[in-house]
Amino acid sequence: MILKEKDTFTGSDKRLQYGHQQEKDVAFHLRREFGDKQQVLIFNDLRLTHNGENAQIDHLVVYPFGFIVIESKSINGEVNVNTEGEWSRSYRGEWRGMPSPVRQAEMQQTLLKELLRANVEKFVRKLLGVQGQVGGREWRVLCAVSSSAILDRENMPSKISDVTVKSEFVAERVKKWVGSLGTFSSLKGRARFNERELADLGDFLLTQDAQARQTVPPPEIKAPVVVPETSVQETAVPLLVCKHCGEDHALEDRYGKYGYFVKCGSCGKNTPMKPPCPACDSRSVVVNKRGPTYAATCKACQHQFVLFQAAVAEPVQCIETSK
Repeated sequence: MILKEKDTFTGSDKRLQYGHQQEKDVAFHLRREFGDKQQVLIFNDLRLTHNGENAQIDHLVVYPFGFIVIESKSINGEVNVNTEGEWSRSYRGEWRGMPSPVRQAEMQQTLLKELLRANVEKFVRKLLGVQGQVGGREWRVLCAVSSSAILDRENMPSKISDVTVKSEFVAERVKKWVGSLGTFSSLKGRARFNERELADLGDFLLTQDAQARQTVPPPEIKAPVVVPETSVQETAVPLLVCKHCGEDHALEDRYGKYGYFVKCGSCGKNTPMKPPCPACDSRSVVVNKRGPTYAATCKACQHQFVLFQAAVAEPVQCIETSK
């Protein structure tokens, strides 16, 4: 049963869009498998706050025997994990480190566990006057990576490999962990939430999510700052520098046989306008000129950025004199 859907994304950042799409893919597979299962509660994009700490859980599965925290990660290219559990990924042949999504899920799980322990009386009944707890339930984490990622499982530590799957296998792994939910399943010694406790737990988490969102202050809307015009204008935004001497101001835009370039006023040499994309480091960048502005678009990730702002010549004022 889906108790909370994924939030709508309205931004323009391509990297955030990819991450949002990955979370949507995982949410889709969870909905298809558990959407009509009353004993399995699915929360997407759940926000929690406890003791001044915040957590944003991509996907949380709550079932009679426990909890599964799922961290979604949009990854293109190869993924390696060393024996210390440190993650790295490649993009266009270049390797870079990245935060461990498994560790992220574990930290979110810790906050969730502390929050539930502090409020256990709100959803777990007392038995013979003794308050029940949540510690005896099953606690698991799962990392869901993009289907396009290439996982080096041969060299990946088994404890990481066991909790890392591609999006299309998430529901299968969760279903395996949830196991049988029949009447006699509790006879196997697994601590279990009853139907009422599960419903109260779902309501509690939804309330916590709503409160966590209220504690986040809305973005401050500031009036635009008006900068008075001056006769001196910056010759360039220092995003492009001379590759020969490092100069970033005395640059003049030019166009030649091989496209746009800048001529350095310090050393007199040329530098092509062929920068790597600041978002993904791809060299597949197209530069377009509009007035004094040179804007670049990455063909790999569609990121757009201003590369160079040419100097604008100050108009010459003609003063008519009497003859």
